[in-house]
Amino acid sequence: MSKVSIIIPFYNCSYIDQAIESALNQTYQNIEVIVVNDGSDKFTEKLAPYLNRIHYIEKENGGTASALNVGVKNATGDYFAWLSSDDIFLHDKIERQLTFMQQTNSYISYTNYSLIDADSNVVHKSAGVHFPFKIDFLQNLRKGCNINGCTIMMKMEVFSVLGLFNEELRFTQDYDFWLRAVQHYEFYYLDEELVHYRVHGEMGTKKFDGLINREIESLNQQYESTLTAMINQEKGKKIKFIFPILTLCKGGAQRMLADISNGLVEKGHDVTIVMPPQGDIEYDIIAKVLRTKHAILSEKDYPQGDIIVSNFYSTVSSAQQASQNGKGTHVRFSLCYEPVFLPDQDISFQSYNQTPHLIVISEYQKDLISLLHGINGKTVPIYVNPNFTDLNIRSENNPLTISAIVRKPEGGYSWQRDQSYLIEQLRIVRKRYPQIKFNLICPPNEMESSLSLKQLRKSGEFHFHTPANDTELCYYYNQADIFITSSIFETAVLPGLEAMKCGAALVAVYAGGNTEYCRHEDTCLLSYRYENRLALDISRLIENQNLRKELTERGKQEAGLWDIKKTVSAFEDICYSCLNHNL
Repeated sequence: MSKVSIIIPFYNCSYIDQAIESALNQTYQNIEVIVVNDGSDKFTEKLAPYLNRIHYIEKENGGTASALNVGVKNATGDYFAWLSSDDIFLHDKIERQLTFMQQTNSYISYTNYSLIDADSNVVHKSAGVHFPFKIDFLQNLRKGCNINGCTIMMKMEVFSVLGLFNEELRFTQDYDFWLRAVQHYEFYYLDEELVHYRVHGEMGTKKFDGLINREIESLNQQYESTLTAMINQEKGKKIKFIFPILTLCKGGAQRMLADISNGLVEKGHDVTIVMPPQGDIEYDIIAKVLRTKHAILSEKDYPQGDIIVSNFYSTVSSAQQASQNGKGTHVRFSLCYEPVFLPDQDISFQSYNQTPHLIVISEYQKDLISLLHGINGKTVPIYVNPNFTDLNIRSENNPLTISAIVRKPEGGYSWQRDQSYLIEQLRIVRKRYPQIKFNLICPPNEMESSLSLKQLRKSGEFHFHTPANDTELCYYYNQADIFITSSIFETAVLPGLEAMKCGAALVAVYAGGNTEYCRHEDTCLLSYRYENRLALDISRLIENQNLRKELTERGKQEAGLWDIKKTVSAFEDICYSCLNHNL
């Protein structure tokens, strides 16, 4: 059985007896408790009942680091554990953590913990800060110490490699040690509350806050370049991505899948798109495309990879099964929240309970999924493809043009666009301003397969355009003086942002996911559906040329901030993190 040395530095602490009791009462028996009296002149009488059960050492006052070092030099154990004199180990702390370390073959581990007050009452459970991804661990360690030293257990041989605690540091010797250790070892986390960390008026972190911050700042500067290099090394690894995608037909979600997969290839990653035989590809793709034999994706269709990126709910189960069979870490890339508008809610809702690794495209969507599923996703922003830009072709001599995108309403998957309301409001405006030109833009394949859209086109009320590619779509965006979006629910609304980039003033209905770039009377006119004022807002911009110009200019500036390179880099960073999900 491995022996564990529990070292307790002691200096004038009234809680020393409680700390010793918790160390001696461990369920794991092969321990030694070393109490190092760092020049105390108070509360030493509390040690008397335990002197025959502990290894007691007295020394002149030199600080926590010096007391720990004396303890380490006198220890005979295989493992080191540190217990502050005002904290408490739970009775099975050593047993649980040692078992965990032996199972994971780790050299250093730390655990969750609870906060207690001066009277040992638990005031906050699960106070530990866990970073499941190595890149996050490194980035946060670069800012400060988020590891509670009393939750640490490590093999004694670590000291042979790193040396002892730095005795020149009065308060941050632990932070310095972790900064040295992370360069040689992985930190494994046990998510069990095995320590009670006492918060009270006499604790050093409260009494010496200013001095502690100065030491932290100095250490940050000292290790900045080292940690930056480690973070860049994590980011520099080539990732093999597997994207199960059902179709890449025209649409905002499909555009993001195409652009992000292309962007990852351009960054040097290996990207394979797994697609059923009937899946359309209407975007230029530079990633490898692997066509399956059957219409429904199964685990057997997935090649070996590092990251499996599912998106639509029907790709999740097969991706999760492939991940469980060792083909890569499963990351859900949620481009919409399907349970809100799909009929198979019992299936689509459950699909969000299969993996904790979640990427979303707006803070609104992140909050929604967190509320409903308890999963805190990470956000990659939407963007405007570089193909969309202001061509400067508008002329004040031309009729004012209002444009909107319409999609195929048949099939039951488009209610959230509230398209009938859009047409109703455009008709109100058209009746009031007959001289205005109205353009409706629609993907060509949807136009050809939609009876209702054909009937609307046949009525002659609106001009219809069916752009075959981004060049044509950009041109039609550039014809619009005012662009309209009517969606009442979207995790993100891409066309409005694209139109703004092309120089159109935007009138939008609140859809949840468009609020990150839609700010009423700043970048656009934004209304809630219950206000029923879409036609009034359009009319307002028709009549108020100065407001229209102001919104156009500010909207174009806002859209310029939403860059695809930022989106791909954010996606890449999250996936680097997920590669280290077991740490």
